Amino acid sequence: MIKEVGLACRHNMRLLLVVACMAVVVVAVLVAMPLLPREQVAAASWLKVDYQPLENRLGLVGRIEAAMQQTMSSPFEGIVADVAVKEGQRVERGQRLLSLDTTQLDIQLRSALAEQLIARRNVLEVESWSQGQDVARAKRTLSSVQSTLADNERRLAETRVLLDQGIVPRMELEAVEQQVRSQRLDLSAAQSELGEVLKKGGEEHLQIVRMQWANAQSRYQSLLEQQAQREVLAPFAGVVIRSRTPQGSGANLPFVQKGQRVGQGVPLFELINIEQVQVVARVEESDVHQLRAGLPVEITGDGFGGMVLHGQIESVGVQGIDAQATSGGAFYEVIASIQGIASEQLQRLRLGMSARLQIVTYHRDRGLVVPLEALSSDSYGQSVVTYRPSLSESASQVVVTTGRAMPGGIEVENLAPGYVELRSSLF
Repeated sequence: MIKEVGLACRHNMRLLLVVACMAVVVVAVLVAMPLLPREQVAAASWLKVDYQPLENRLGLVGRIEAAMQQTMSSPFEGIVADVAVKEGQRVERGQRLLSLDTTQLDIQLRSALAEQLIARRNVLEVESWSQGQDVARAKRTLSSVQSTLADNERRLAETRVLLDQGIVPRMELEAVEQQVRSQRLDLSAAQSELGEVLKKGGEEHLQIVRMQWANAQSRYQSLLEQQAQREVLAPFAGVVIRSRTPQGSGANLPFVQKGQRVGQGVPLFELINIEQVQVVARVEESDVHQLRAGLPVEITGDGFGGMVLHGQIESVGVQGIDAQATSGGAFYEVIASIQGIASEQLQRLRLGMSARLQIVTYHRDRGLVVPLEALSSDSYGQSVVTYRPSLSESASQVVVTTGRAMPGGIEVENLAPGYVELRSSLF
């Protein structure tokens, strides 16, 4: 028992000795701190700032889509003579996709050619109207009436002389007078008829027949162009898929078949350009103000196999989509084009893949950033920092102009590299 009490006393003495040693160390540190250099103590509340590249990024999530998708429509009404592709087939630029029968189109073409020839003949006829048969006939009629009237007027004068001499009776004079009056009416009618005939060769009528000829030419040329499109060719390299219903329900129309009658403008199928892709994403309305066309974009994705693509913002939607009825928030569509993509990179991409976008909304090669703890306001409401060029120089207050928020604080102007004091110091 006595032995155990002795061991306990020795253990307690060791504990008291350790505590006493620790107390001596703490007192020594507290006593030694005032003896440290003043700059070493003060340096704990000062932060060094220097020029650095500044950059803000906005992250979005989108999907890979084709940059171009074109609906191939029937150029004219007819019957499908031959289908040279299958659904899902990849085609090259200029490759024949299908052919249309041109039997009905040929009939229209011949009819349009006949109309064009008739219209051209009418133009030539009106242009040389003054030398035409109708004008010559009207002039001959007028000349004949004028000649007959002149003969009757001479006869009337002679009859009046003979009547005065008593050679002819008055009845004969009256008959001649009646003939003269009739001939004068015929002369007036012939002059009017000549005027009406000449009007048909006037500027107004010439303009009408020229416009009719132009219309006939345009119709004929249009039909010729349609005939030249009897073979539908691929405007770019891509993949052939079915056309969607015009109602936008998302359902696909049956793939076009040989012997099928199609009307002009009826969708045949769609061609997706897989050599030019883009990323379509959505941005919240709270962030849309940061985006504009031309901003650089870095594009990555889980299915890219570590590949990093680069591009730029192509467009930012001007109308909100998917507006929330409760909060009033909306999203806006953002389209980013991919630049300088190599063929081997393109082969690793698939339409519909998810993609992550890192959009550089702000970049500056040289800028200064200070933490919020270094900023304060003076009596004029200006932003100021307590600044010293080096720890060995005296401090002064510098008025700064604040800029954008950065990950490390706030961008400031009117400040040189050096040290700024932090208001919330641990000392």
